[in-house]
Amino acid sequence: MDHLSKFLRRLGHWRESLLAEKVDLYKEEICNRNYNNFLGLTTVGIIITCGILLVGLPLSEYFTFNKQVFVLLGFCIILYLIAKFYLHKKKKYITLIFYFALSPVMFMGILMGTFLDSQVPSITIMVFLCVLTLFMIDKPWRIFFYISCSAMLYAVLCYYAKPKELFISDMMHLLAFYCLALGINLLTLNERIENVESFVKYKSKSEIDLMTGVYNREVGLHKIKHLIYNRIKGSFIILDIDDFKKINDHFGHMYGDSVIKEISQLIKGYFSEEDIVLRMGGDEFIVYSINLIEMDECRKELEDLLDSLRSSAIGHDKGICVSFSIGCAINDKEEVDFNRLYRESDQCLYVAKNSGKGCCVIKK
Repeated sequence: MDHLSKFLRRLGHWRESLLAEKVDLYKEEICNRNYNNFLGLTTVGIIITCGILLVGLPLSEYFTFNKQVFVLLGFCIILYLIAKFYLHKKKKYITLIFYFALSPVMFMGILMGTFLDSQVPSITIMVFLCVLTLFMIDKPWRIFFYISCSAMLYAVLCYYAKPKELFISDMMHLLAFYCLALGINLLTLNERIENVESFVKYKSKSEIDLMTGVYNREVGLHKIKHLIYNRIKGSFIILDIDDFKKINDHFGHMYGDSVIKEISQLIKGYFSEEDIVLRMGGDEFIVYSINLIEMDECRKELEDLLDSLRSSAIGHDKGICVSFSIGCAINDKEEVDFNRLYRESDQCLYVAKNSGKGCCVIKK
């Protein structure tokens, strides 16, 4: 039974390693890394092929060129341009595009090891099987499937292209390199996925305001500026707790901190996960609510938020009514300056504070 339970646990561990569900949890960071690797790989490809051409052209009578060098250069340039001017805004597709980009290179290696050079043992495809997928991070079972399909395609073409003895020799080498490719990819992938997990957890802790659990000022403002730079429309909202100094003076800073925590959770829970919620400092919060650009809808959302606070139990244990004032500037234009949005929202907050507090003022 002990041996069986150990075997089952080992099977469970292998299954977990192959499925690597953590890839889905940390997809954004993995896409960023795959994008950087993709960009780096295409850059290196351009540099190497240009180097070959620069060295080889003056020595063309001693150096034999083939079309593959020029094809590879053109291919790398096209991929680089796609990555630089298209994929940097659509990184969620990078893993799929990585597979599509590697496939012509892998197929070229297969042809070089079969029909293009059918009288010598294959080398290029063996190296490609082991190396090409090391440049990306994905679930191991997908990479194993990709390597297996490439190896089977090579085996079929090799059978038709090469003499029997050379075919048998190449199949023995293929089996060895196939196992090597699977082993290398499994070991490195699990290590890199764990590295991503550690990085994301550390990054999350450094991005979060420890007391409230929302973004801290530096990170939150950076994310909002990034959204505005990418022309993502929405509402820029500033929320400030009314008469918070009196709460601190009457009930102490510890109770004041508990009020800030409860209100931050109320705000965070009210808006969607894609919206940016940050603590600006003290008792002030900022929200960038994506695609909230209609005046009537925006007013209804903020009024409902105010009602949620009024109906909550915050401050009831001390017999006080906690409220906050809201200033909002709607960003529905193609180009807008962050500082102007902040200034307009702050002016709206000032008007709300001077209009009895516990209300919202919106500017479009």
